[in-house]
This record gives sequence, structure tokens and C-alpha cells, in this order.
Amino acid sequence: MRFEIRGENRLGITRDVINVLTDQGLDIRTFEVTTHHIYADIPAVRPERFLLLSHALKQIPGIFDITEIDRLPTERRRAQLHATLAALGDPVIAVDANGLIAQANPAAQAISGTPEKPLRDQHISDILVEPSIEDLRQGGFRLPEREVTLGGQTYLLQVEPIGHVDDGSDVTDDAPWGGVMVFHRAARLGRVITALQDRSHTDFDDIIGTSRAMTRVKSQAQRLAAIDAPILILGETGTGKELFARACHRASPRSDQPFLALNCAAMPEGLAESELFGYAAGAFTSARRGGKPGLLELADGGTLFLDEIGELTPYLQAKLLRVLQDGSFRRVGGTDEITVDVRVISATNRDLEAMSHDGTFREDLYFRLNVLGITLPPLRDRIEDIADLAAFFIDRTAQQTERTTPRLAADGLNWLRSHDWPGNVRELENTLFRAVALLDGDVLGARDLADAASGTASAPEPSPQNTSEAAQDASDKPTEQTDLIATALAQSDFNSGMDLLEREMLTRLYPDYPSSRKLAARLGVSHTSIANKLRKYGIGT
Repeated sequence: MRFEIRGENRLGITRDVINVLTDQGLDIRTFEVTTHHIYADIPAVRPERFLLLSHALKQIPGIFDITEIDRLPTERRRAQLHATLAALGDPVIAVDANGLIAQANPAAQAISGTPEKPLRDQHISDILVEPSIEDLRQGGFRLPEREVTLGGQTYLLQVEPIGHVDDGSDVTDDAPWGGVMVFHRAARLGRVITALQDRSHTDFDDIIGTSRAMTRVKSQAQRLAAIDAPILILGETGTGKELFARACHRASPRSDQPFLALNCAAMPEGLAESELFGYAAGAFTSARRGGKPGLLELADGGTLFLDEIGELTPYLQAKLLRVLQDGSFRRVGGTDEITVDVRVISATNRDLEAMSHDGTFREDLYFRLNVLGITLPPLRDRIEDIADLAAFFIDRTAQQTERTTPRLAADGLNWLRSHDWPGNVRELENTLFRAVALLDGDVLGARDLADAASGTASAPEPSPQNTSEAAQDASDKPTEQTDLIATALAQSDFNSGMDLLEREMLTRLYPDYPSSRKLAARLGVSHTSIANKLRKYGIGT
């Protein structure tokens, strides 16, 4: 039986308890003492005897209560530790200063040992070649993260020291008595990256559009998402290909696994290769020590989205083809074969079928990628969705620019519906961003949208109190800043684009409202916000 004794924190009370237990001829298996608490495990004590023992212990001065418990504190902490380690999917091994394994979680046991031969009390060198125990001790059980091989698999090793030696002597030894070694899988790191980068959690229901064309393509994509095979998404620029790729991932059986993306047109061949396939230790001069896993390893078990797949070079097309055929590849500069289970979703605005016929894209790779196909409609084929899209973008821009949400006038909506959108939804978004950010008023009309689409800014209505020459000049023609704004937004550089928009808008309005309070009242935002922005852009100083 295990029981807890609560009492005063006085000198000798523990000795008195032990004397009572000894006088009754009880063999104490475990005994733990903390302030005001004494815990004991005595197998010989049965329920009927516990009452007599409790009565005898309560005769000791300072003893308050004796209660039966299911576990001793040490046992409870040990159980909690085991449960925590068992819940970790990555292998975790604790070693002492001599390299003997003091603790190993089930993941480490499954990879490196067998149930018949537990890892505990084995030497770490029996299962891990590098780093050696000498390297660990020399580094104080703190080493830079490095790639290691455990049980034939590659991991990123993290080592943290445990405790310090305290033998009760006057000599202080700050050396840790061991360390915890955590072996991170690349795919687990991929899930962390996904969680940090993808906060949108886009589902098909989140994709704006109720037109017949969008309803049809969303329904088709949702059915294809559940089939574990490559998907090729075709569509003009700005139609939302990555949005559909993320929705397909979240609707697939791999939704709890990584989703990582690579724009094949955004980097040169060498960099794209190392990003996609990773590189081995010493692959090139500036390579990180221990090598680096690529997106294929990080996305293992999940989805890899390859945007602008039509821009992939012939060399990388050949390497990707092998991954799609047998799921294996080699890192840049490496010799080991790495096997992964990754679903590839690719997208392009180019005609891959025509490219495969004229030899600019591998035909066999095209057929491997185009197992399941989705073609997204351009905005001109889903005019019915423009009203909902415009409402969403107007409201979001108003929040970003800290202003009240303007109303879209009837002539403005008609202009949006009649306008040709070669850049599709992305162009619509950028146009509305410019129009709302530079709008002088609460109604967004056709003129405001036309000026925003052409990269010009509508002139503010003249103020009866102050019609400054500077304000008139600003409305006569597009300024250099306006051109920069259009360029930044056309390149989807929203941060720099919004800064330019804010500077342009405040520069134009400040002569008519020459104080932070007047300008704040005019724009309907806080005085502090306007004052900070005026200082940021050096306006009125």
C-alpha cells in the first residue's frame, strides 16, 4: 500500500515516523520526504491494518493526516515523463556523461533497437556513429544542429545538456552529467514550416465564386483532391491556381501533413535544384555543415506544390520525373538514395501539351503530372463573381489602410463587369487596392476605378477653404510616385506598394488639412495613427 502522511515541518518528525513503522515490523519499499509530506510504499500493509497504522502514526506530535494514494510523487513524475516521451513522434534519447543511454522513447526504440534488447544501458556508440561521446562532452552536450544517421534514416540532431554534477564537495563542477538528443525528421520540420507559413487554412468553401463556371470547377477539384495522385492545374495568370492547390491539399487524406510550395520560375537552375532536392555535406563551398534537406524531404507524407512548372529546365525535368516514377532521388552532391512519399500538385499558365509536342517540355513528365487535371476559368468567364470579389477586396484594403470601407457605386460595379481583365483576379485585386487606398471620399465610382486601372489617381474635390496649387498639380497628371505604386502593385509587392500609396495620399491631402488632427478627422482614423505616418514619411516637418 502507498500512503501520504501530512504533518508539521519539525526536526525529527521523519525519524518518529520511521520508528513507528519499524516497531510494527513493516518493511519499507520506498520512502520519500518533502516539506510537510512523507510518502511511503509498504506492500505488507492491507486495508484492515491501515486503520491501526494510521491511528498509531497520528499519535506522533505534529502529524495531521494519513491518506492512501495510488502513486508516489516520483512514480507519478516518471509516468508523466514516459507519457510525454511516448507522445513524441521523433526519437528522443537521454545519455549520461559516459555515453550510456539512460532513457529512450518508443520512437527511438522502434528505430534503433528491439523489444528483446532495450536501448537503456546500451552505449550510444552502438547505434550512433557521429557525434561521438567525446564530441558531446567536449561541447558540454551543446552542439550545432547537424544531420546524422540513426537506424538507416537521416535526422536533424538537436542536443541539450541535463543538470550538473553535485557530489556535495566544495569543488564546483559545472560539467553537465548528460544530455538529451532529439532526432527531428525532415517531414516534421515541414509540418512546422507549413503551420508557420500557411495561416489561411483555405478550403473550397473559402474560395469566392458562385458562378456556374466556378461551382463546376470547385466541385470537380473537390472530387479529385480525395484521389491520391498528381494534379495539374491549368489557368491564366491570376486565376488562383495556388489557392486551389492549397484547398486540394486540405481536402485530401494528407491534410495533416506538410504543404510546401516552390515557384519554378523564381530562381536559377542550381538554386532551384538545391531547394527541391537538398544538398549533401560539402556539396559546394557555401554549403551548410551536415547538408540540408530539400522540399521533397520536408514535404514527405504531404504535398509539394510546383508553380510555373512549365519553366522547369530540362535537367530538373529529368530529376523530377524519377521522383514521380519511383519516389527516390539523390541530394545535390550526395550518393545516398532517399525515398519519399509526396503528392505533387503542379500549375502553369502555359500550354504544356503543345510544349511536349515541340520538345520544350518532356512528354513523359507531362503525362506523369497530368494524371488528374483542373482548368480554372478566367475572370471574363465568371462575371457573376465580380461583385463578391470586389466586396471582399474593398473591405480588406480598407482594413489594411485603416480607413472606413467605401461603398461601391452602381457605375463602379458596371465598370468592373465590363472591363477586360487579362490579369484576372490578381489584376482586379490590385486595381481595387489602388482605388481604395487613393480614394478621396466614401463612394468608389467608375472614374476612380478607371484611374486606378491606368495607374493614375483621381483629383480630390477642391476644398472651399483651401484650394492649393499643389493639390491641383497633383491631379493634372500621373506623378512619378504613382508610377512606382503601379509597378510595385503589379509585381504583387504589397508592403512597398502600400507605403507608396500612403505617402502619395498623405502628401496630396496634407496641404488642404495641414495638421495631424485635421487630416485624421478627414480620413476617419485615429490622430495617433496619422501622426506616426506623417513622421514616417517626413510630411509636414
